[in-house]
Amino acid sequence: MKNLGYKKFIEENLKLVDKNQTLVPFKLNNVQTRFLCEDETGRDIILKARQQGFSSLILALFLADFLLKDNTYNVVVADDAENAQGLLKRVKDFLEEWGHSNGVEAIKMLKYNSKYELYLPSSKSTYHIGTAQNTNFGRSKTITNLHLSEVAFYSEIDDVLSGAMQAVVPGGRVIIETTANGFNGFKNYWDRTVDGETPFAAHFYKGSDFYSPAFLEQKKQELGRLFVQEYPESAMEAFLTSGDSYFSSEALMRYQEMIKDPVKEERIYV
Repeated sequence: MKNLGYKKFIEENLKLVDKNQTLVPFKLNNVQTRFLCEDETGRDIILKARQQGFSSLILALFLADFLLKDNTYNVVVADDAENAQGLLKRVKDFLEEWGHSNGVEAIKMLKYNSKYELYLPSSKSTYHIGTAQNTNFGRSKTITNLHLSEVAFYSEIDDVLSGAMQAVVPGGRVIIETTANGFNGFKNYWDRTVDGETPFAAHFYKGSDFYSPAFLEQKKQELGRLFVQEYPESAMEAFLTSGDSYFSSEALMRYQEMIKDPVKEERIYV
């Protein structure tokens, strides 16, 4: 298994607030461990069901480099300013918990601690949270780690990708992570990735990869026809049941189920 050093750093130093609003040690769940220790390639697209913990994992992964490696530039791009602030708050909470684990006041170690950026003089490293509204984001920077969060909801997907990607150093890490948002620009990029036409590896994590059958059955009863949108079992389900569509998503899924493999036709010449 790879990236065991990152897993050890996260689980020994960080805490997070769980679904019961309780501060608990950050122990990687099964899909987080699968991605970090098995699937991660350095150029990855994650398409997922709801609330599997990927944002927390990626923020913590970048924090390890921010604290322990010199001269890193760690960038997270959110779909809007409100979500950017939420992500940065989570980074600061992780940093504070790391300080508690190591007997230091971590926030006081920072030279810059703004709404969008942290700078640590001891490692000369930066942690920056940006938004997709700035399509020129990252063009003048040298990025070590890049996380594009909820990229399916960016208004200018291609511009952000072309701008930020050009700033990533050779060997730098890029993680694109999102839930689906219908048949938009991200769907096109996903399909191209699956076909091997981009430099990324495509990873889909379905609802049952993380949630128990009992939990999913309860959610199915609660959500009705919206269940598949929240907890899809395939990438196609995720795209068909999300976003704004002219056609009924239920009808599209029905037609998808009716598709049959083509029959091979053989001609006999006499």
